[in-house]
Amino acid sequence: MSRSIEDYLKGIYTLKKKKQYSNKNLAEYLNISPASVSEMIKKLANDAYLTVSGKNIKLTEKGNKFALNIIRKHRVWEVFLFEKLGYSKDEVHTEAEILEHVTSERLLKKLEKFLFYPKECPHGSPIFYGIKKFDEENIIKLSEAEEDDEVIILSVEDNIELYDYLKELNIGIKETYTVQRKDPFKGPIYLNSKEKSIKVVAYNAAGMIEVYRKNKDTEDM
Repeated sequence: MSRSIEDYLKGIYTLKKKKQYSNKNLAEYLNISPASVSEMIKKLANDAYLTVSGKNIKLTEKGNKFALNIIRKHRVWEVFLFEKLGYSKDEVHTEAEILEHVTSERLLKKLEKFLFYPKECPHGSPIFYGIKKFDEENIIKLSEAEEDDEVIILSVEDNIELYDYLKELNIGIKETYTVQRKDPFKGPIYLNSKEKSIKVVAYNAAGMIEVYRKNKDTEDM
C-alpha cells in the first residue's frame, strides 16, 4: 500500500472519530488541495476502502483495518522514540509519521514485544492488540457502561490506592467482564467474569478505569 493511501485512511479515521470530517478538513489535515481529496475518495471507494453516500463517507471493514494498523505503528514508534531514544513528547510525532510507513508486520511485532506491549503512546492514546473491528469510540469509563455490556479492561489511572484496590478484587488489564448490574445513585457496579465470579466495583473507582465496550461482532483479545 502506498504512503498516500495510508495517510488518507488515517486522516479519514481520525477526523471521523473527532466528528470533524469533511473533504475540506481532510485536505487541511493532509495539507493538499480539496480537488486532490475528491479524486482520492473516488479511488478509495473503487478499491473498497470506503463507501460514499452523498456527502457522507464511511470506512469499510477493510479501510478501518488498514487505518488502525497504521495508527498502531505510529503510536508504537512514538513509545520507542520517547522511552528508548530520549525524544520529547513534542518531537516523537514527526519522526513516527515517517517510520510508520516503512514498518513491516514482522518489525512491528518485534518492536511491540521489545517494549513489553505498551498500552498507550506518550500522549495517552491507546494501543491495542487483537481486538477485531476495533473502534476507538467504544472506549469509555467503566462507570459509563450499561447493564449487559461486555467490556475489556484497558487501563487505570495512575493511583496507588486504585492499584491496591483492583489487586484486592483480582481485576487485571485485558480481562473481559459483563456488567451484570449497576446500582442507582452512583452505587457499585457488579461485574461477571467468564469464570462466573462476581466483582463489585465502587462507582468512584469505576470512573478511573478505562474499558473497551465490545460490539457483538468483535472477538476476544
